[in-house]
Amino acid sequence: MKKFMRTLMGVSIIAMMPVIAGAAGTYYDGNLYQSPQRYGTNRGGYYNNYGAGSARYQNPNMANMGTAKYAKKSTKSESNSAKKQGLQISADFRHEFGKGEFEMNTAKSHLHYDNLAWNVVSGEAAYYFGTSTPMQLKVGARYGMQYGESSMVDDDISNGAYGYDKGISGYAMSVGTSKDGKQFGFNAAFGLTDFFKLGRVKITPSIGYRYFEHELLTKKNSGLTMDVYDDDTACISNGGETQCGPFVSIGPFKDSSYNIIYLSNTDEYGYLVPVYKDVTTGEYYVSDFLGMIPSNANVVFVSFGDSYYYRQSGTSHKYETVWQGPYVAMDMEYAINDNNLINAGIEFGLPMYESKGDQPYRIDWAHPTSVKDKGGLGDAYHLALNASWSTAITDSMMFSLGMTYDYYIAKDIDAHTYLNPSYYKNLLDTGFLRQEDYDSLNSIGWEQKSQKEIESVYKSMGIRAGLTINF
Repeated sequence: MKKFMRTLMGVSIIAMMPVIAGAAGTYYDGNLYQSPQRYGTNRGGYYNNYGAGSARYQNPNMANMGTAKYAKKSTKSESNSAKKQGLQISADFRHEFGKGEFEMNTAKSHLHYDNLAWNVVSGEAAYYFGTSTPMQLKVGARYGMQYGESSMVDDDISNGAYGYDKGISGYAMSVGTSKDGKQFGFNAAFGLTDFFKLGRVKITPSIGYRYFEHELLTKKNSGLTMDVYDDDTACISNGGETQCGPFVSIGPFKDSSYNIIYLSNTDEYGYLVPVYKDVTTGEYYVSDFLGMIPSNANVVFVSFGDSYYYRQSGTSHKYETVWQGPYVAMDMEYAINDNNLINAGIEFGLPMYESKGDQPYRIDWAHPTSVKDKGGLGDAYHLALNASWSTAITDSMMFSLGMTYDYYIAKDIDAHTYLNPSYYKNLLDTGFLRQEDYDSLNSIGWEQKSQKEIESVYKSMGIRAGLTINF
């Protein structure tokens, strides 16, 4: 996938290089898209996309004129009608609907923000060099704030359990409220204005660089988590349903001299199984907890593992995600008449990906950066579509309505989890962590790495309204 994306981008850019010296154009703006150049300097500011050679603009008396004279006038008129030059400023407002999600391969977790809504404002400056140098340069920026509230689900059930040893597995799910998110972006693009023409449709190819960042927060989060025995000795099945009993342990066991008593060469805990198997019938039965306890042991504690309900009043999740990198675009413009235009465009990019997450209630993780996922060029891609209608308000101003669509995806991203040394030191001092396990975490710098762990997706659809002014 990575090799294919890099090759496609390289071929696209190389294919455009021979024509850079002779043409220009795109109409993407800083809203993720740039607005089209809709007017030039003739006829009070609006440019006619048809050209004067169209039958509706011909004078019947010209049939009696010389061929050379007619051709000269027609060429001059068409050149003036297609002229695009000078500075153009545009601004718009849009309302977007989106979704963001992170899926983990090994951890089996699926965290998703559903039904996101944004209010976004953006601006763009575009400069057209004119017909003698038919190129254009556009720079845009955008800023958005989350509108209302939406839901966040941190799902550690649907894709399976996160496993421990000794047949113990963990399951959890929480649901929170997403609000107060924000986004920011900017882009710069160089284009070849109206380089291709198909009848009355003008097509502008361009290359550019785009930066897009969104921050999502979760508050008022609550959930359930449970550790279970997930093997044949602790689970029973009936009619397609499987039930597994909760994890319970007792220990560590110590004698009167306070020496640890091991049940085996490595264990100082006893694990209690909530079901038992009838050796005669082979059937499983729910029972009181069964287990082995040394006769000379002192029980220090009883643990139910991570089996509890919880609620978190403050911020429970915070994720800052950045997509940035090069793109190629193709934009099309169709003039309905002198005062109305229809525009459409497609963009394909290869952004580099980085996401930083913080879960403040995870006392075993470091803060403010608990997790970080990072991918290079070719690990992600971005597809964007847009369409709009524009109409003239005055000689130098146009109003536009349109729709946009964006799809970002990153696959097989390496994950980094940063641990809290103080938490594990406390476990060591209180006898809940072996020295060799503590030393192992210390040797890796309290950073756990998982290769090709993360798949991240962000997608949105928007409705936009804007104004464009020609100077």
